[in-house]
Amino acid sequence: MEFPDRAAAEKWYNSDEYQAILPMRANNAISDLVLVDSVGPDFTVAGFAQQVRNAVGAASH
Repeated sequence: MEFPDRAAAEKWYNSDEYQAILPMRANNAISDLVLVDSVGPDFTVAGFAQQVRNAVGAASH
């Protein structure tokens, strides 16, 4: 998902509409919500997820 700025993302997250459905996501999916202020032009979600997995794996050894 993309928002024009952090304030818009936080407004969405805290909205009554999203808060009403948040338990469905939280109770039925393994997921994390990460707010990032900006990314480079070569950023991909898959690449970021792999970096997180690598960091978690390295930390557990």
